[in-house]
Amino acid sequence: MRNTLNQTLKLFFSPETIAPFLLSSICLAIFGSAIYDILKNTFGDDTPTLIRLAFISLLILSFAIAIGVWVISQRLAKIPVDIPFEVRQKQLDRQYRGLILLVSQPDTCETAIRFHLPRLNTCWLLCSTKTLELAQQVQQQFPTVCSDPPIVINDIYNPLEFCDRINEIYRHRLPVSWQETDVIADYTGMTAHASVGTVLACIGTDRPLQYTPAKRNTQGKIIGCLDPIRVLLKPESATKPLSKRSYQR
Repeated sequence: MRNTLNQTLKLFFSPETIAPFLLSSICLAIFGSAIYDILKNTFGDDTPTLIRLAFISLLILSFAIAIGVWVISQRLAKIPVDIPFEVRQKQLDRQYRGLILLVSQPDTCETAIRFHLPRLNTCWLLCSTKTLELAQQVQQQFPTVCSDPPIVINDIYNPLEFCDRINEIYRHRLPVSWQETDVIADYTGMTAHASVGTVLACIGTDRPLQYTPAKRNTQGKIIGCLDPIRVLLKPESATKPLSKRSYQR
């Protein structure tokens, strides 16, 4: 419900382009001023009347937003959410020659990189402007495998940008003799949008995925990281209904 409300508020108030927004703002301001003058001349301009007019306007706006929430929720209800993929998780039992890493926590980065040593040859670091310094520290800590400069993501809330950068790595940055199956992508860290973008780049392909879970003490406090977990996304069997998904550990 909260997401639906956010989408509705954005629909009403978010300027997506500058020129149309300015033009519409001016037109709405003139229109609003004209309506206000008409109401004031009709009902008077004393304080109680103006308060009633403001209250009525607020009720109308609230009603319009409620209608918008209902319309969007009805549309979302019709969108199929079933994904015809099996999701399997298992302990990672091999090292990879290449690693794609989302930079956010130093412990996570170090654990993921050390797991694949000494076989690891190249690690590509994806970061934001805020975590660029951390990515450079990781690069200094592992100069042999992190030889490429960190890839800075401009919009960390745009999963498609992460997807594009990861696709670029697989398509244009792999050594000549490498296959896509030689490189594993870790979707731990940064934003949820980063994780979504990483999965989007690998789903429906042979590109392997992993995540590096946190290690917690008995009080639930994070005290480190566990070894990476392999995540397998496989198309479901044609005999299985699309609405059923398998999650195995």
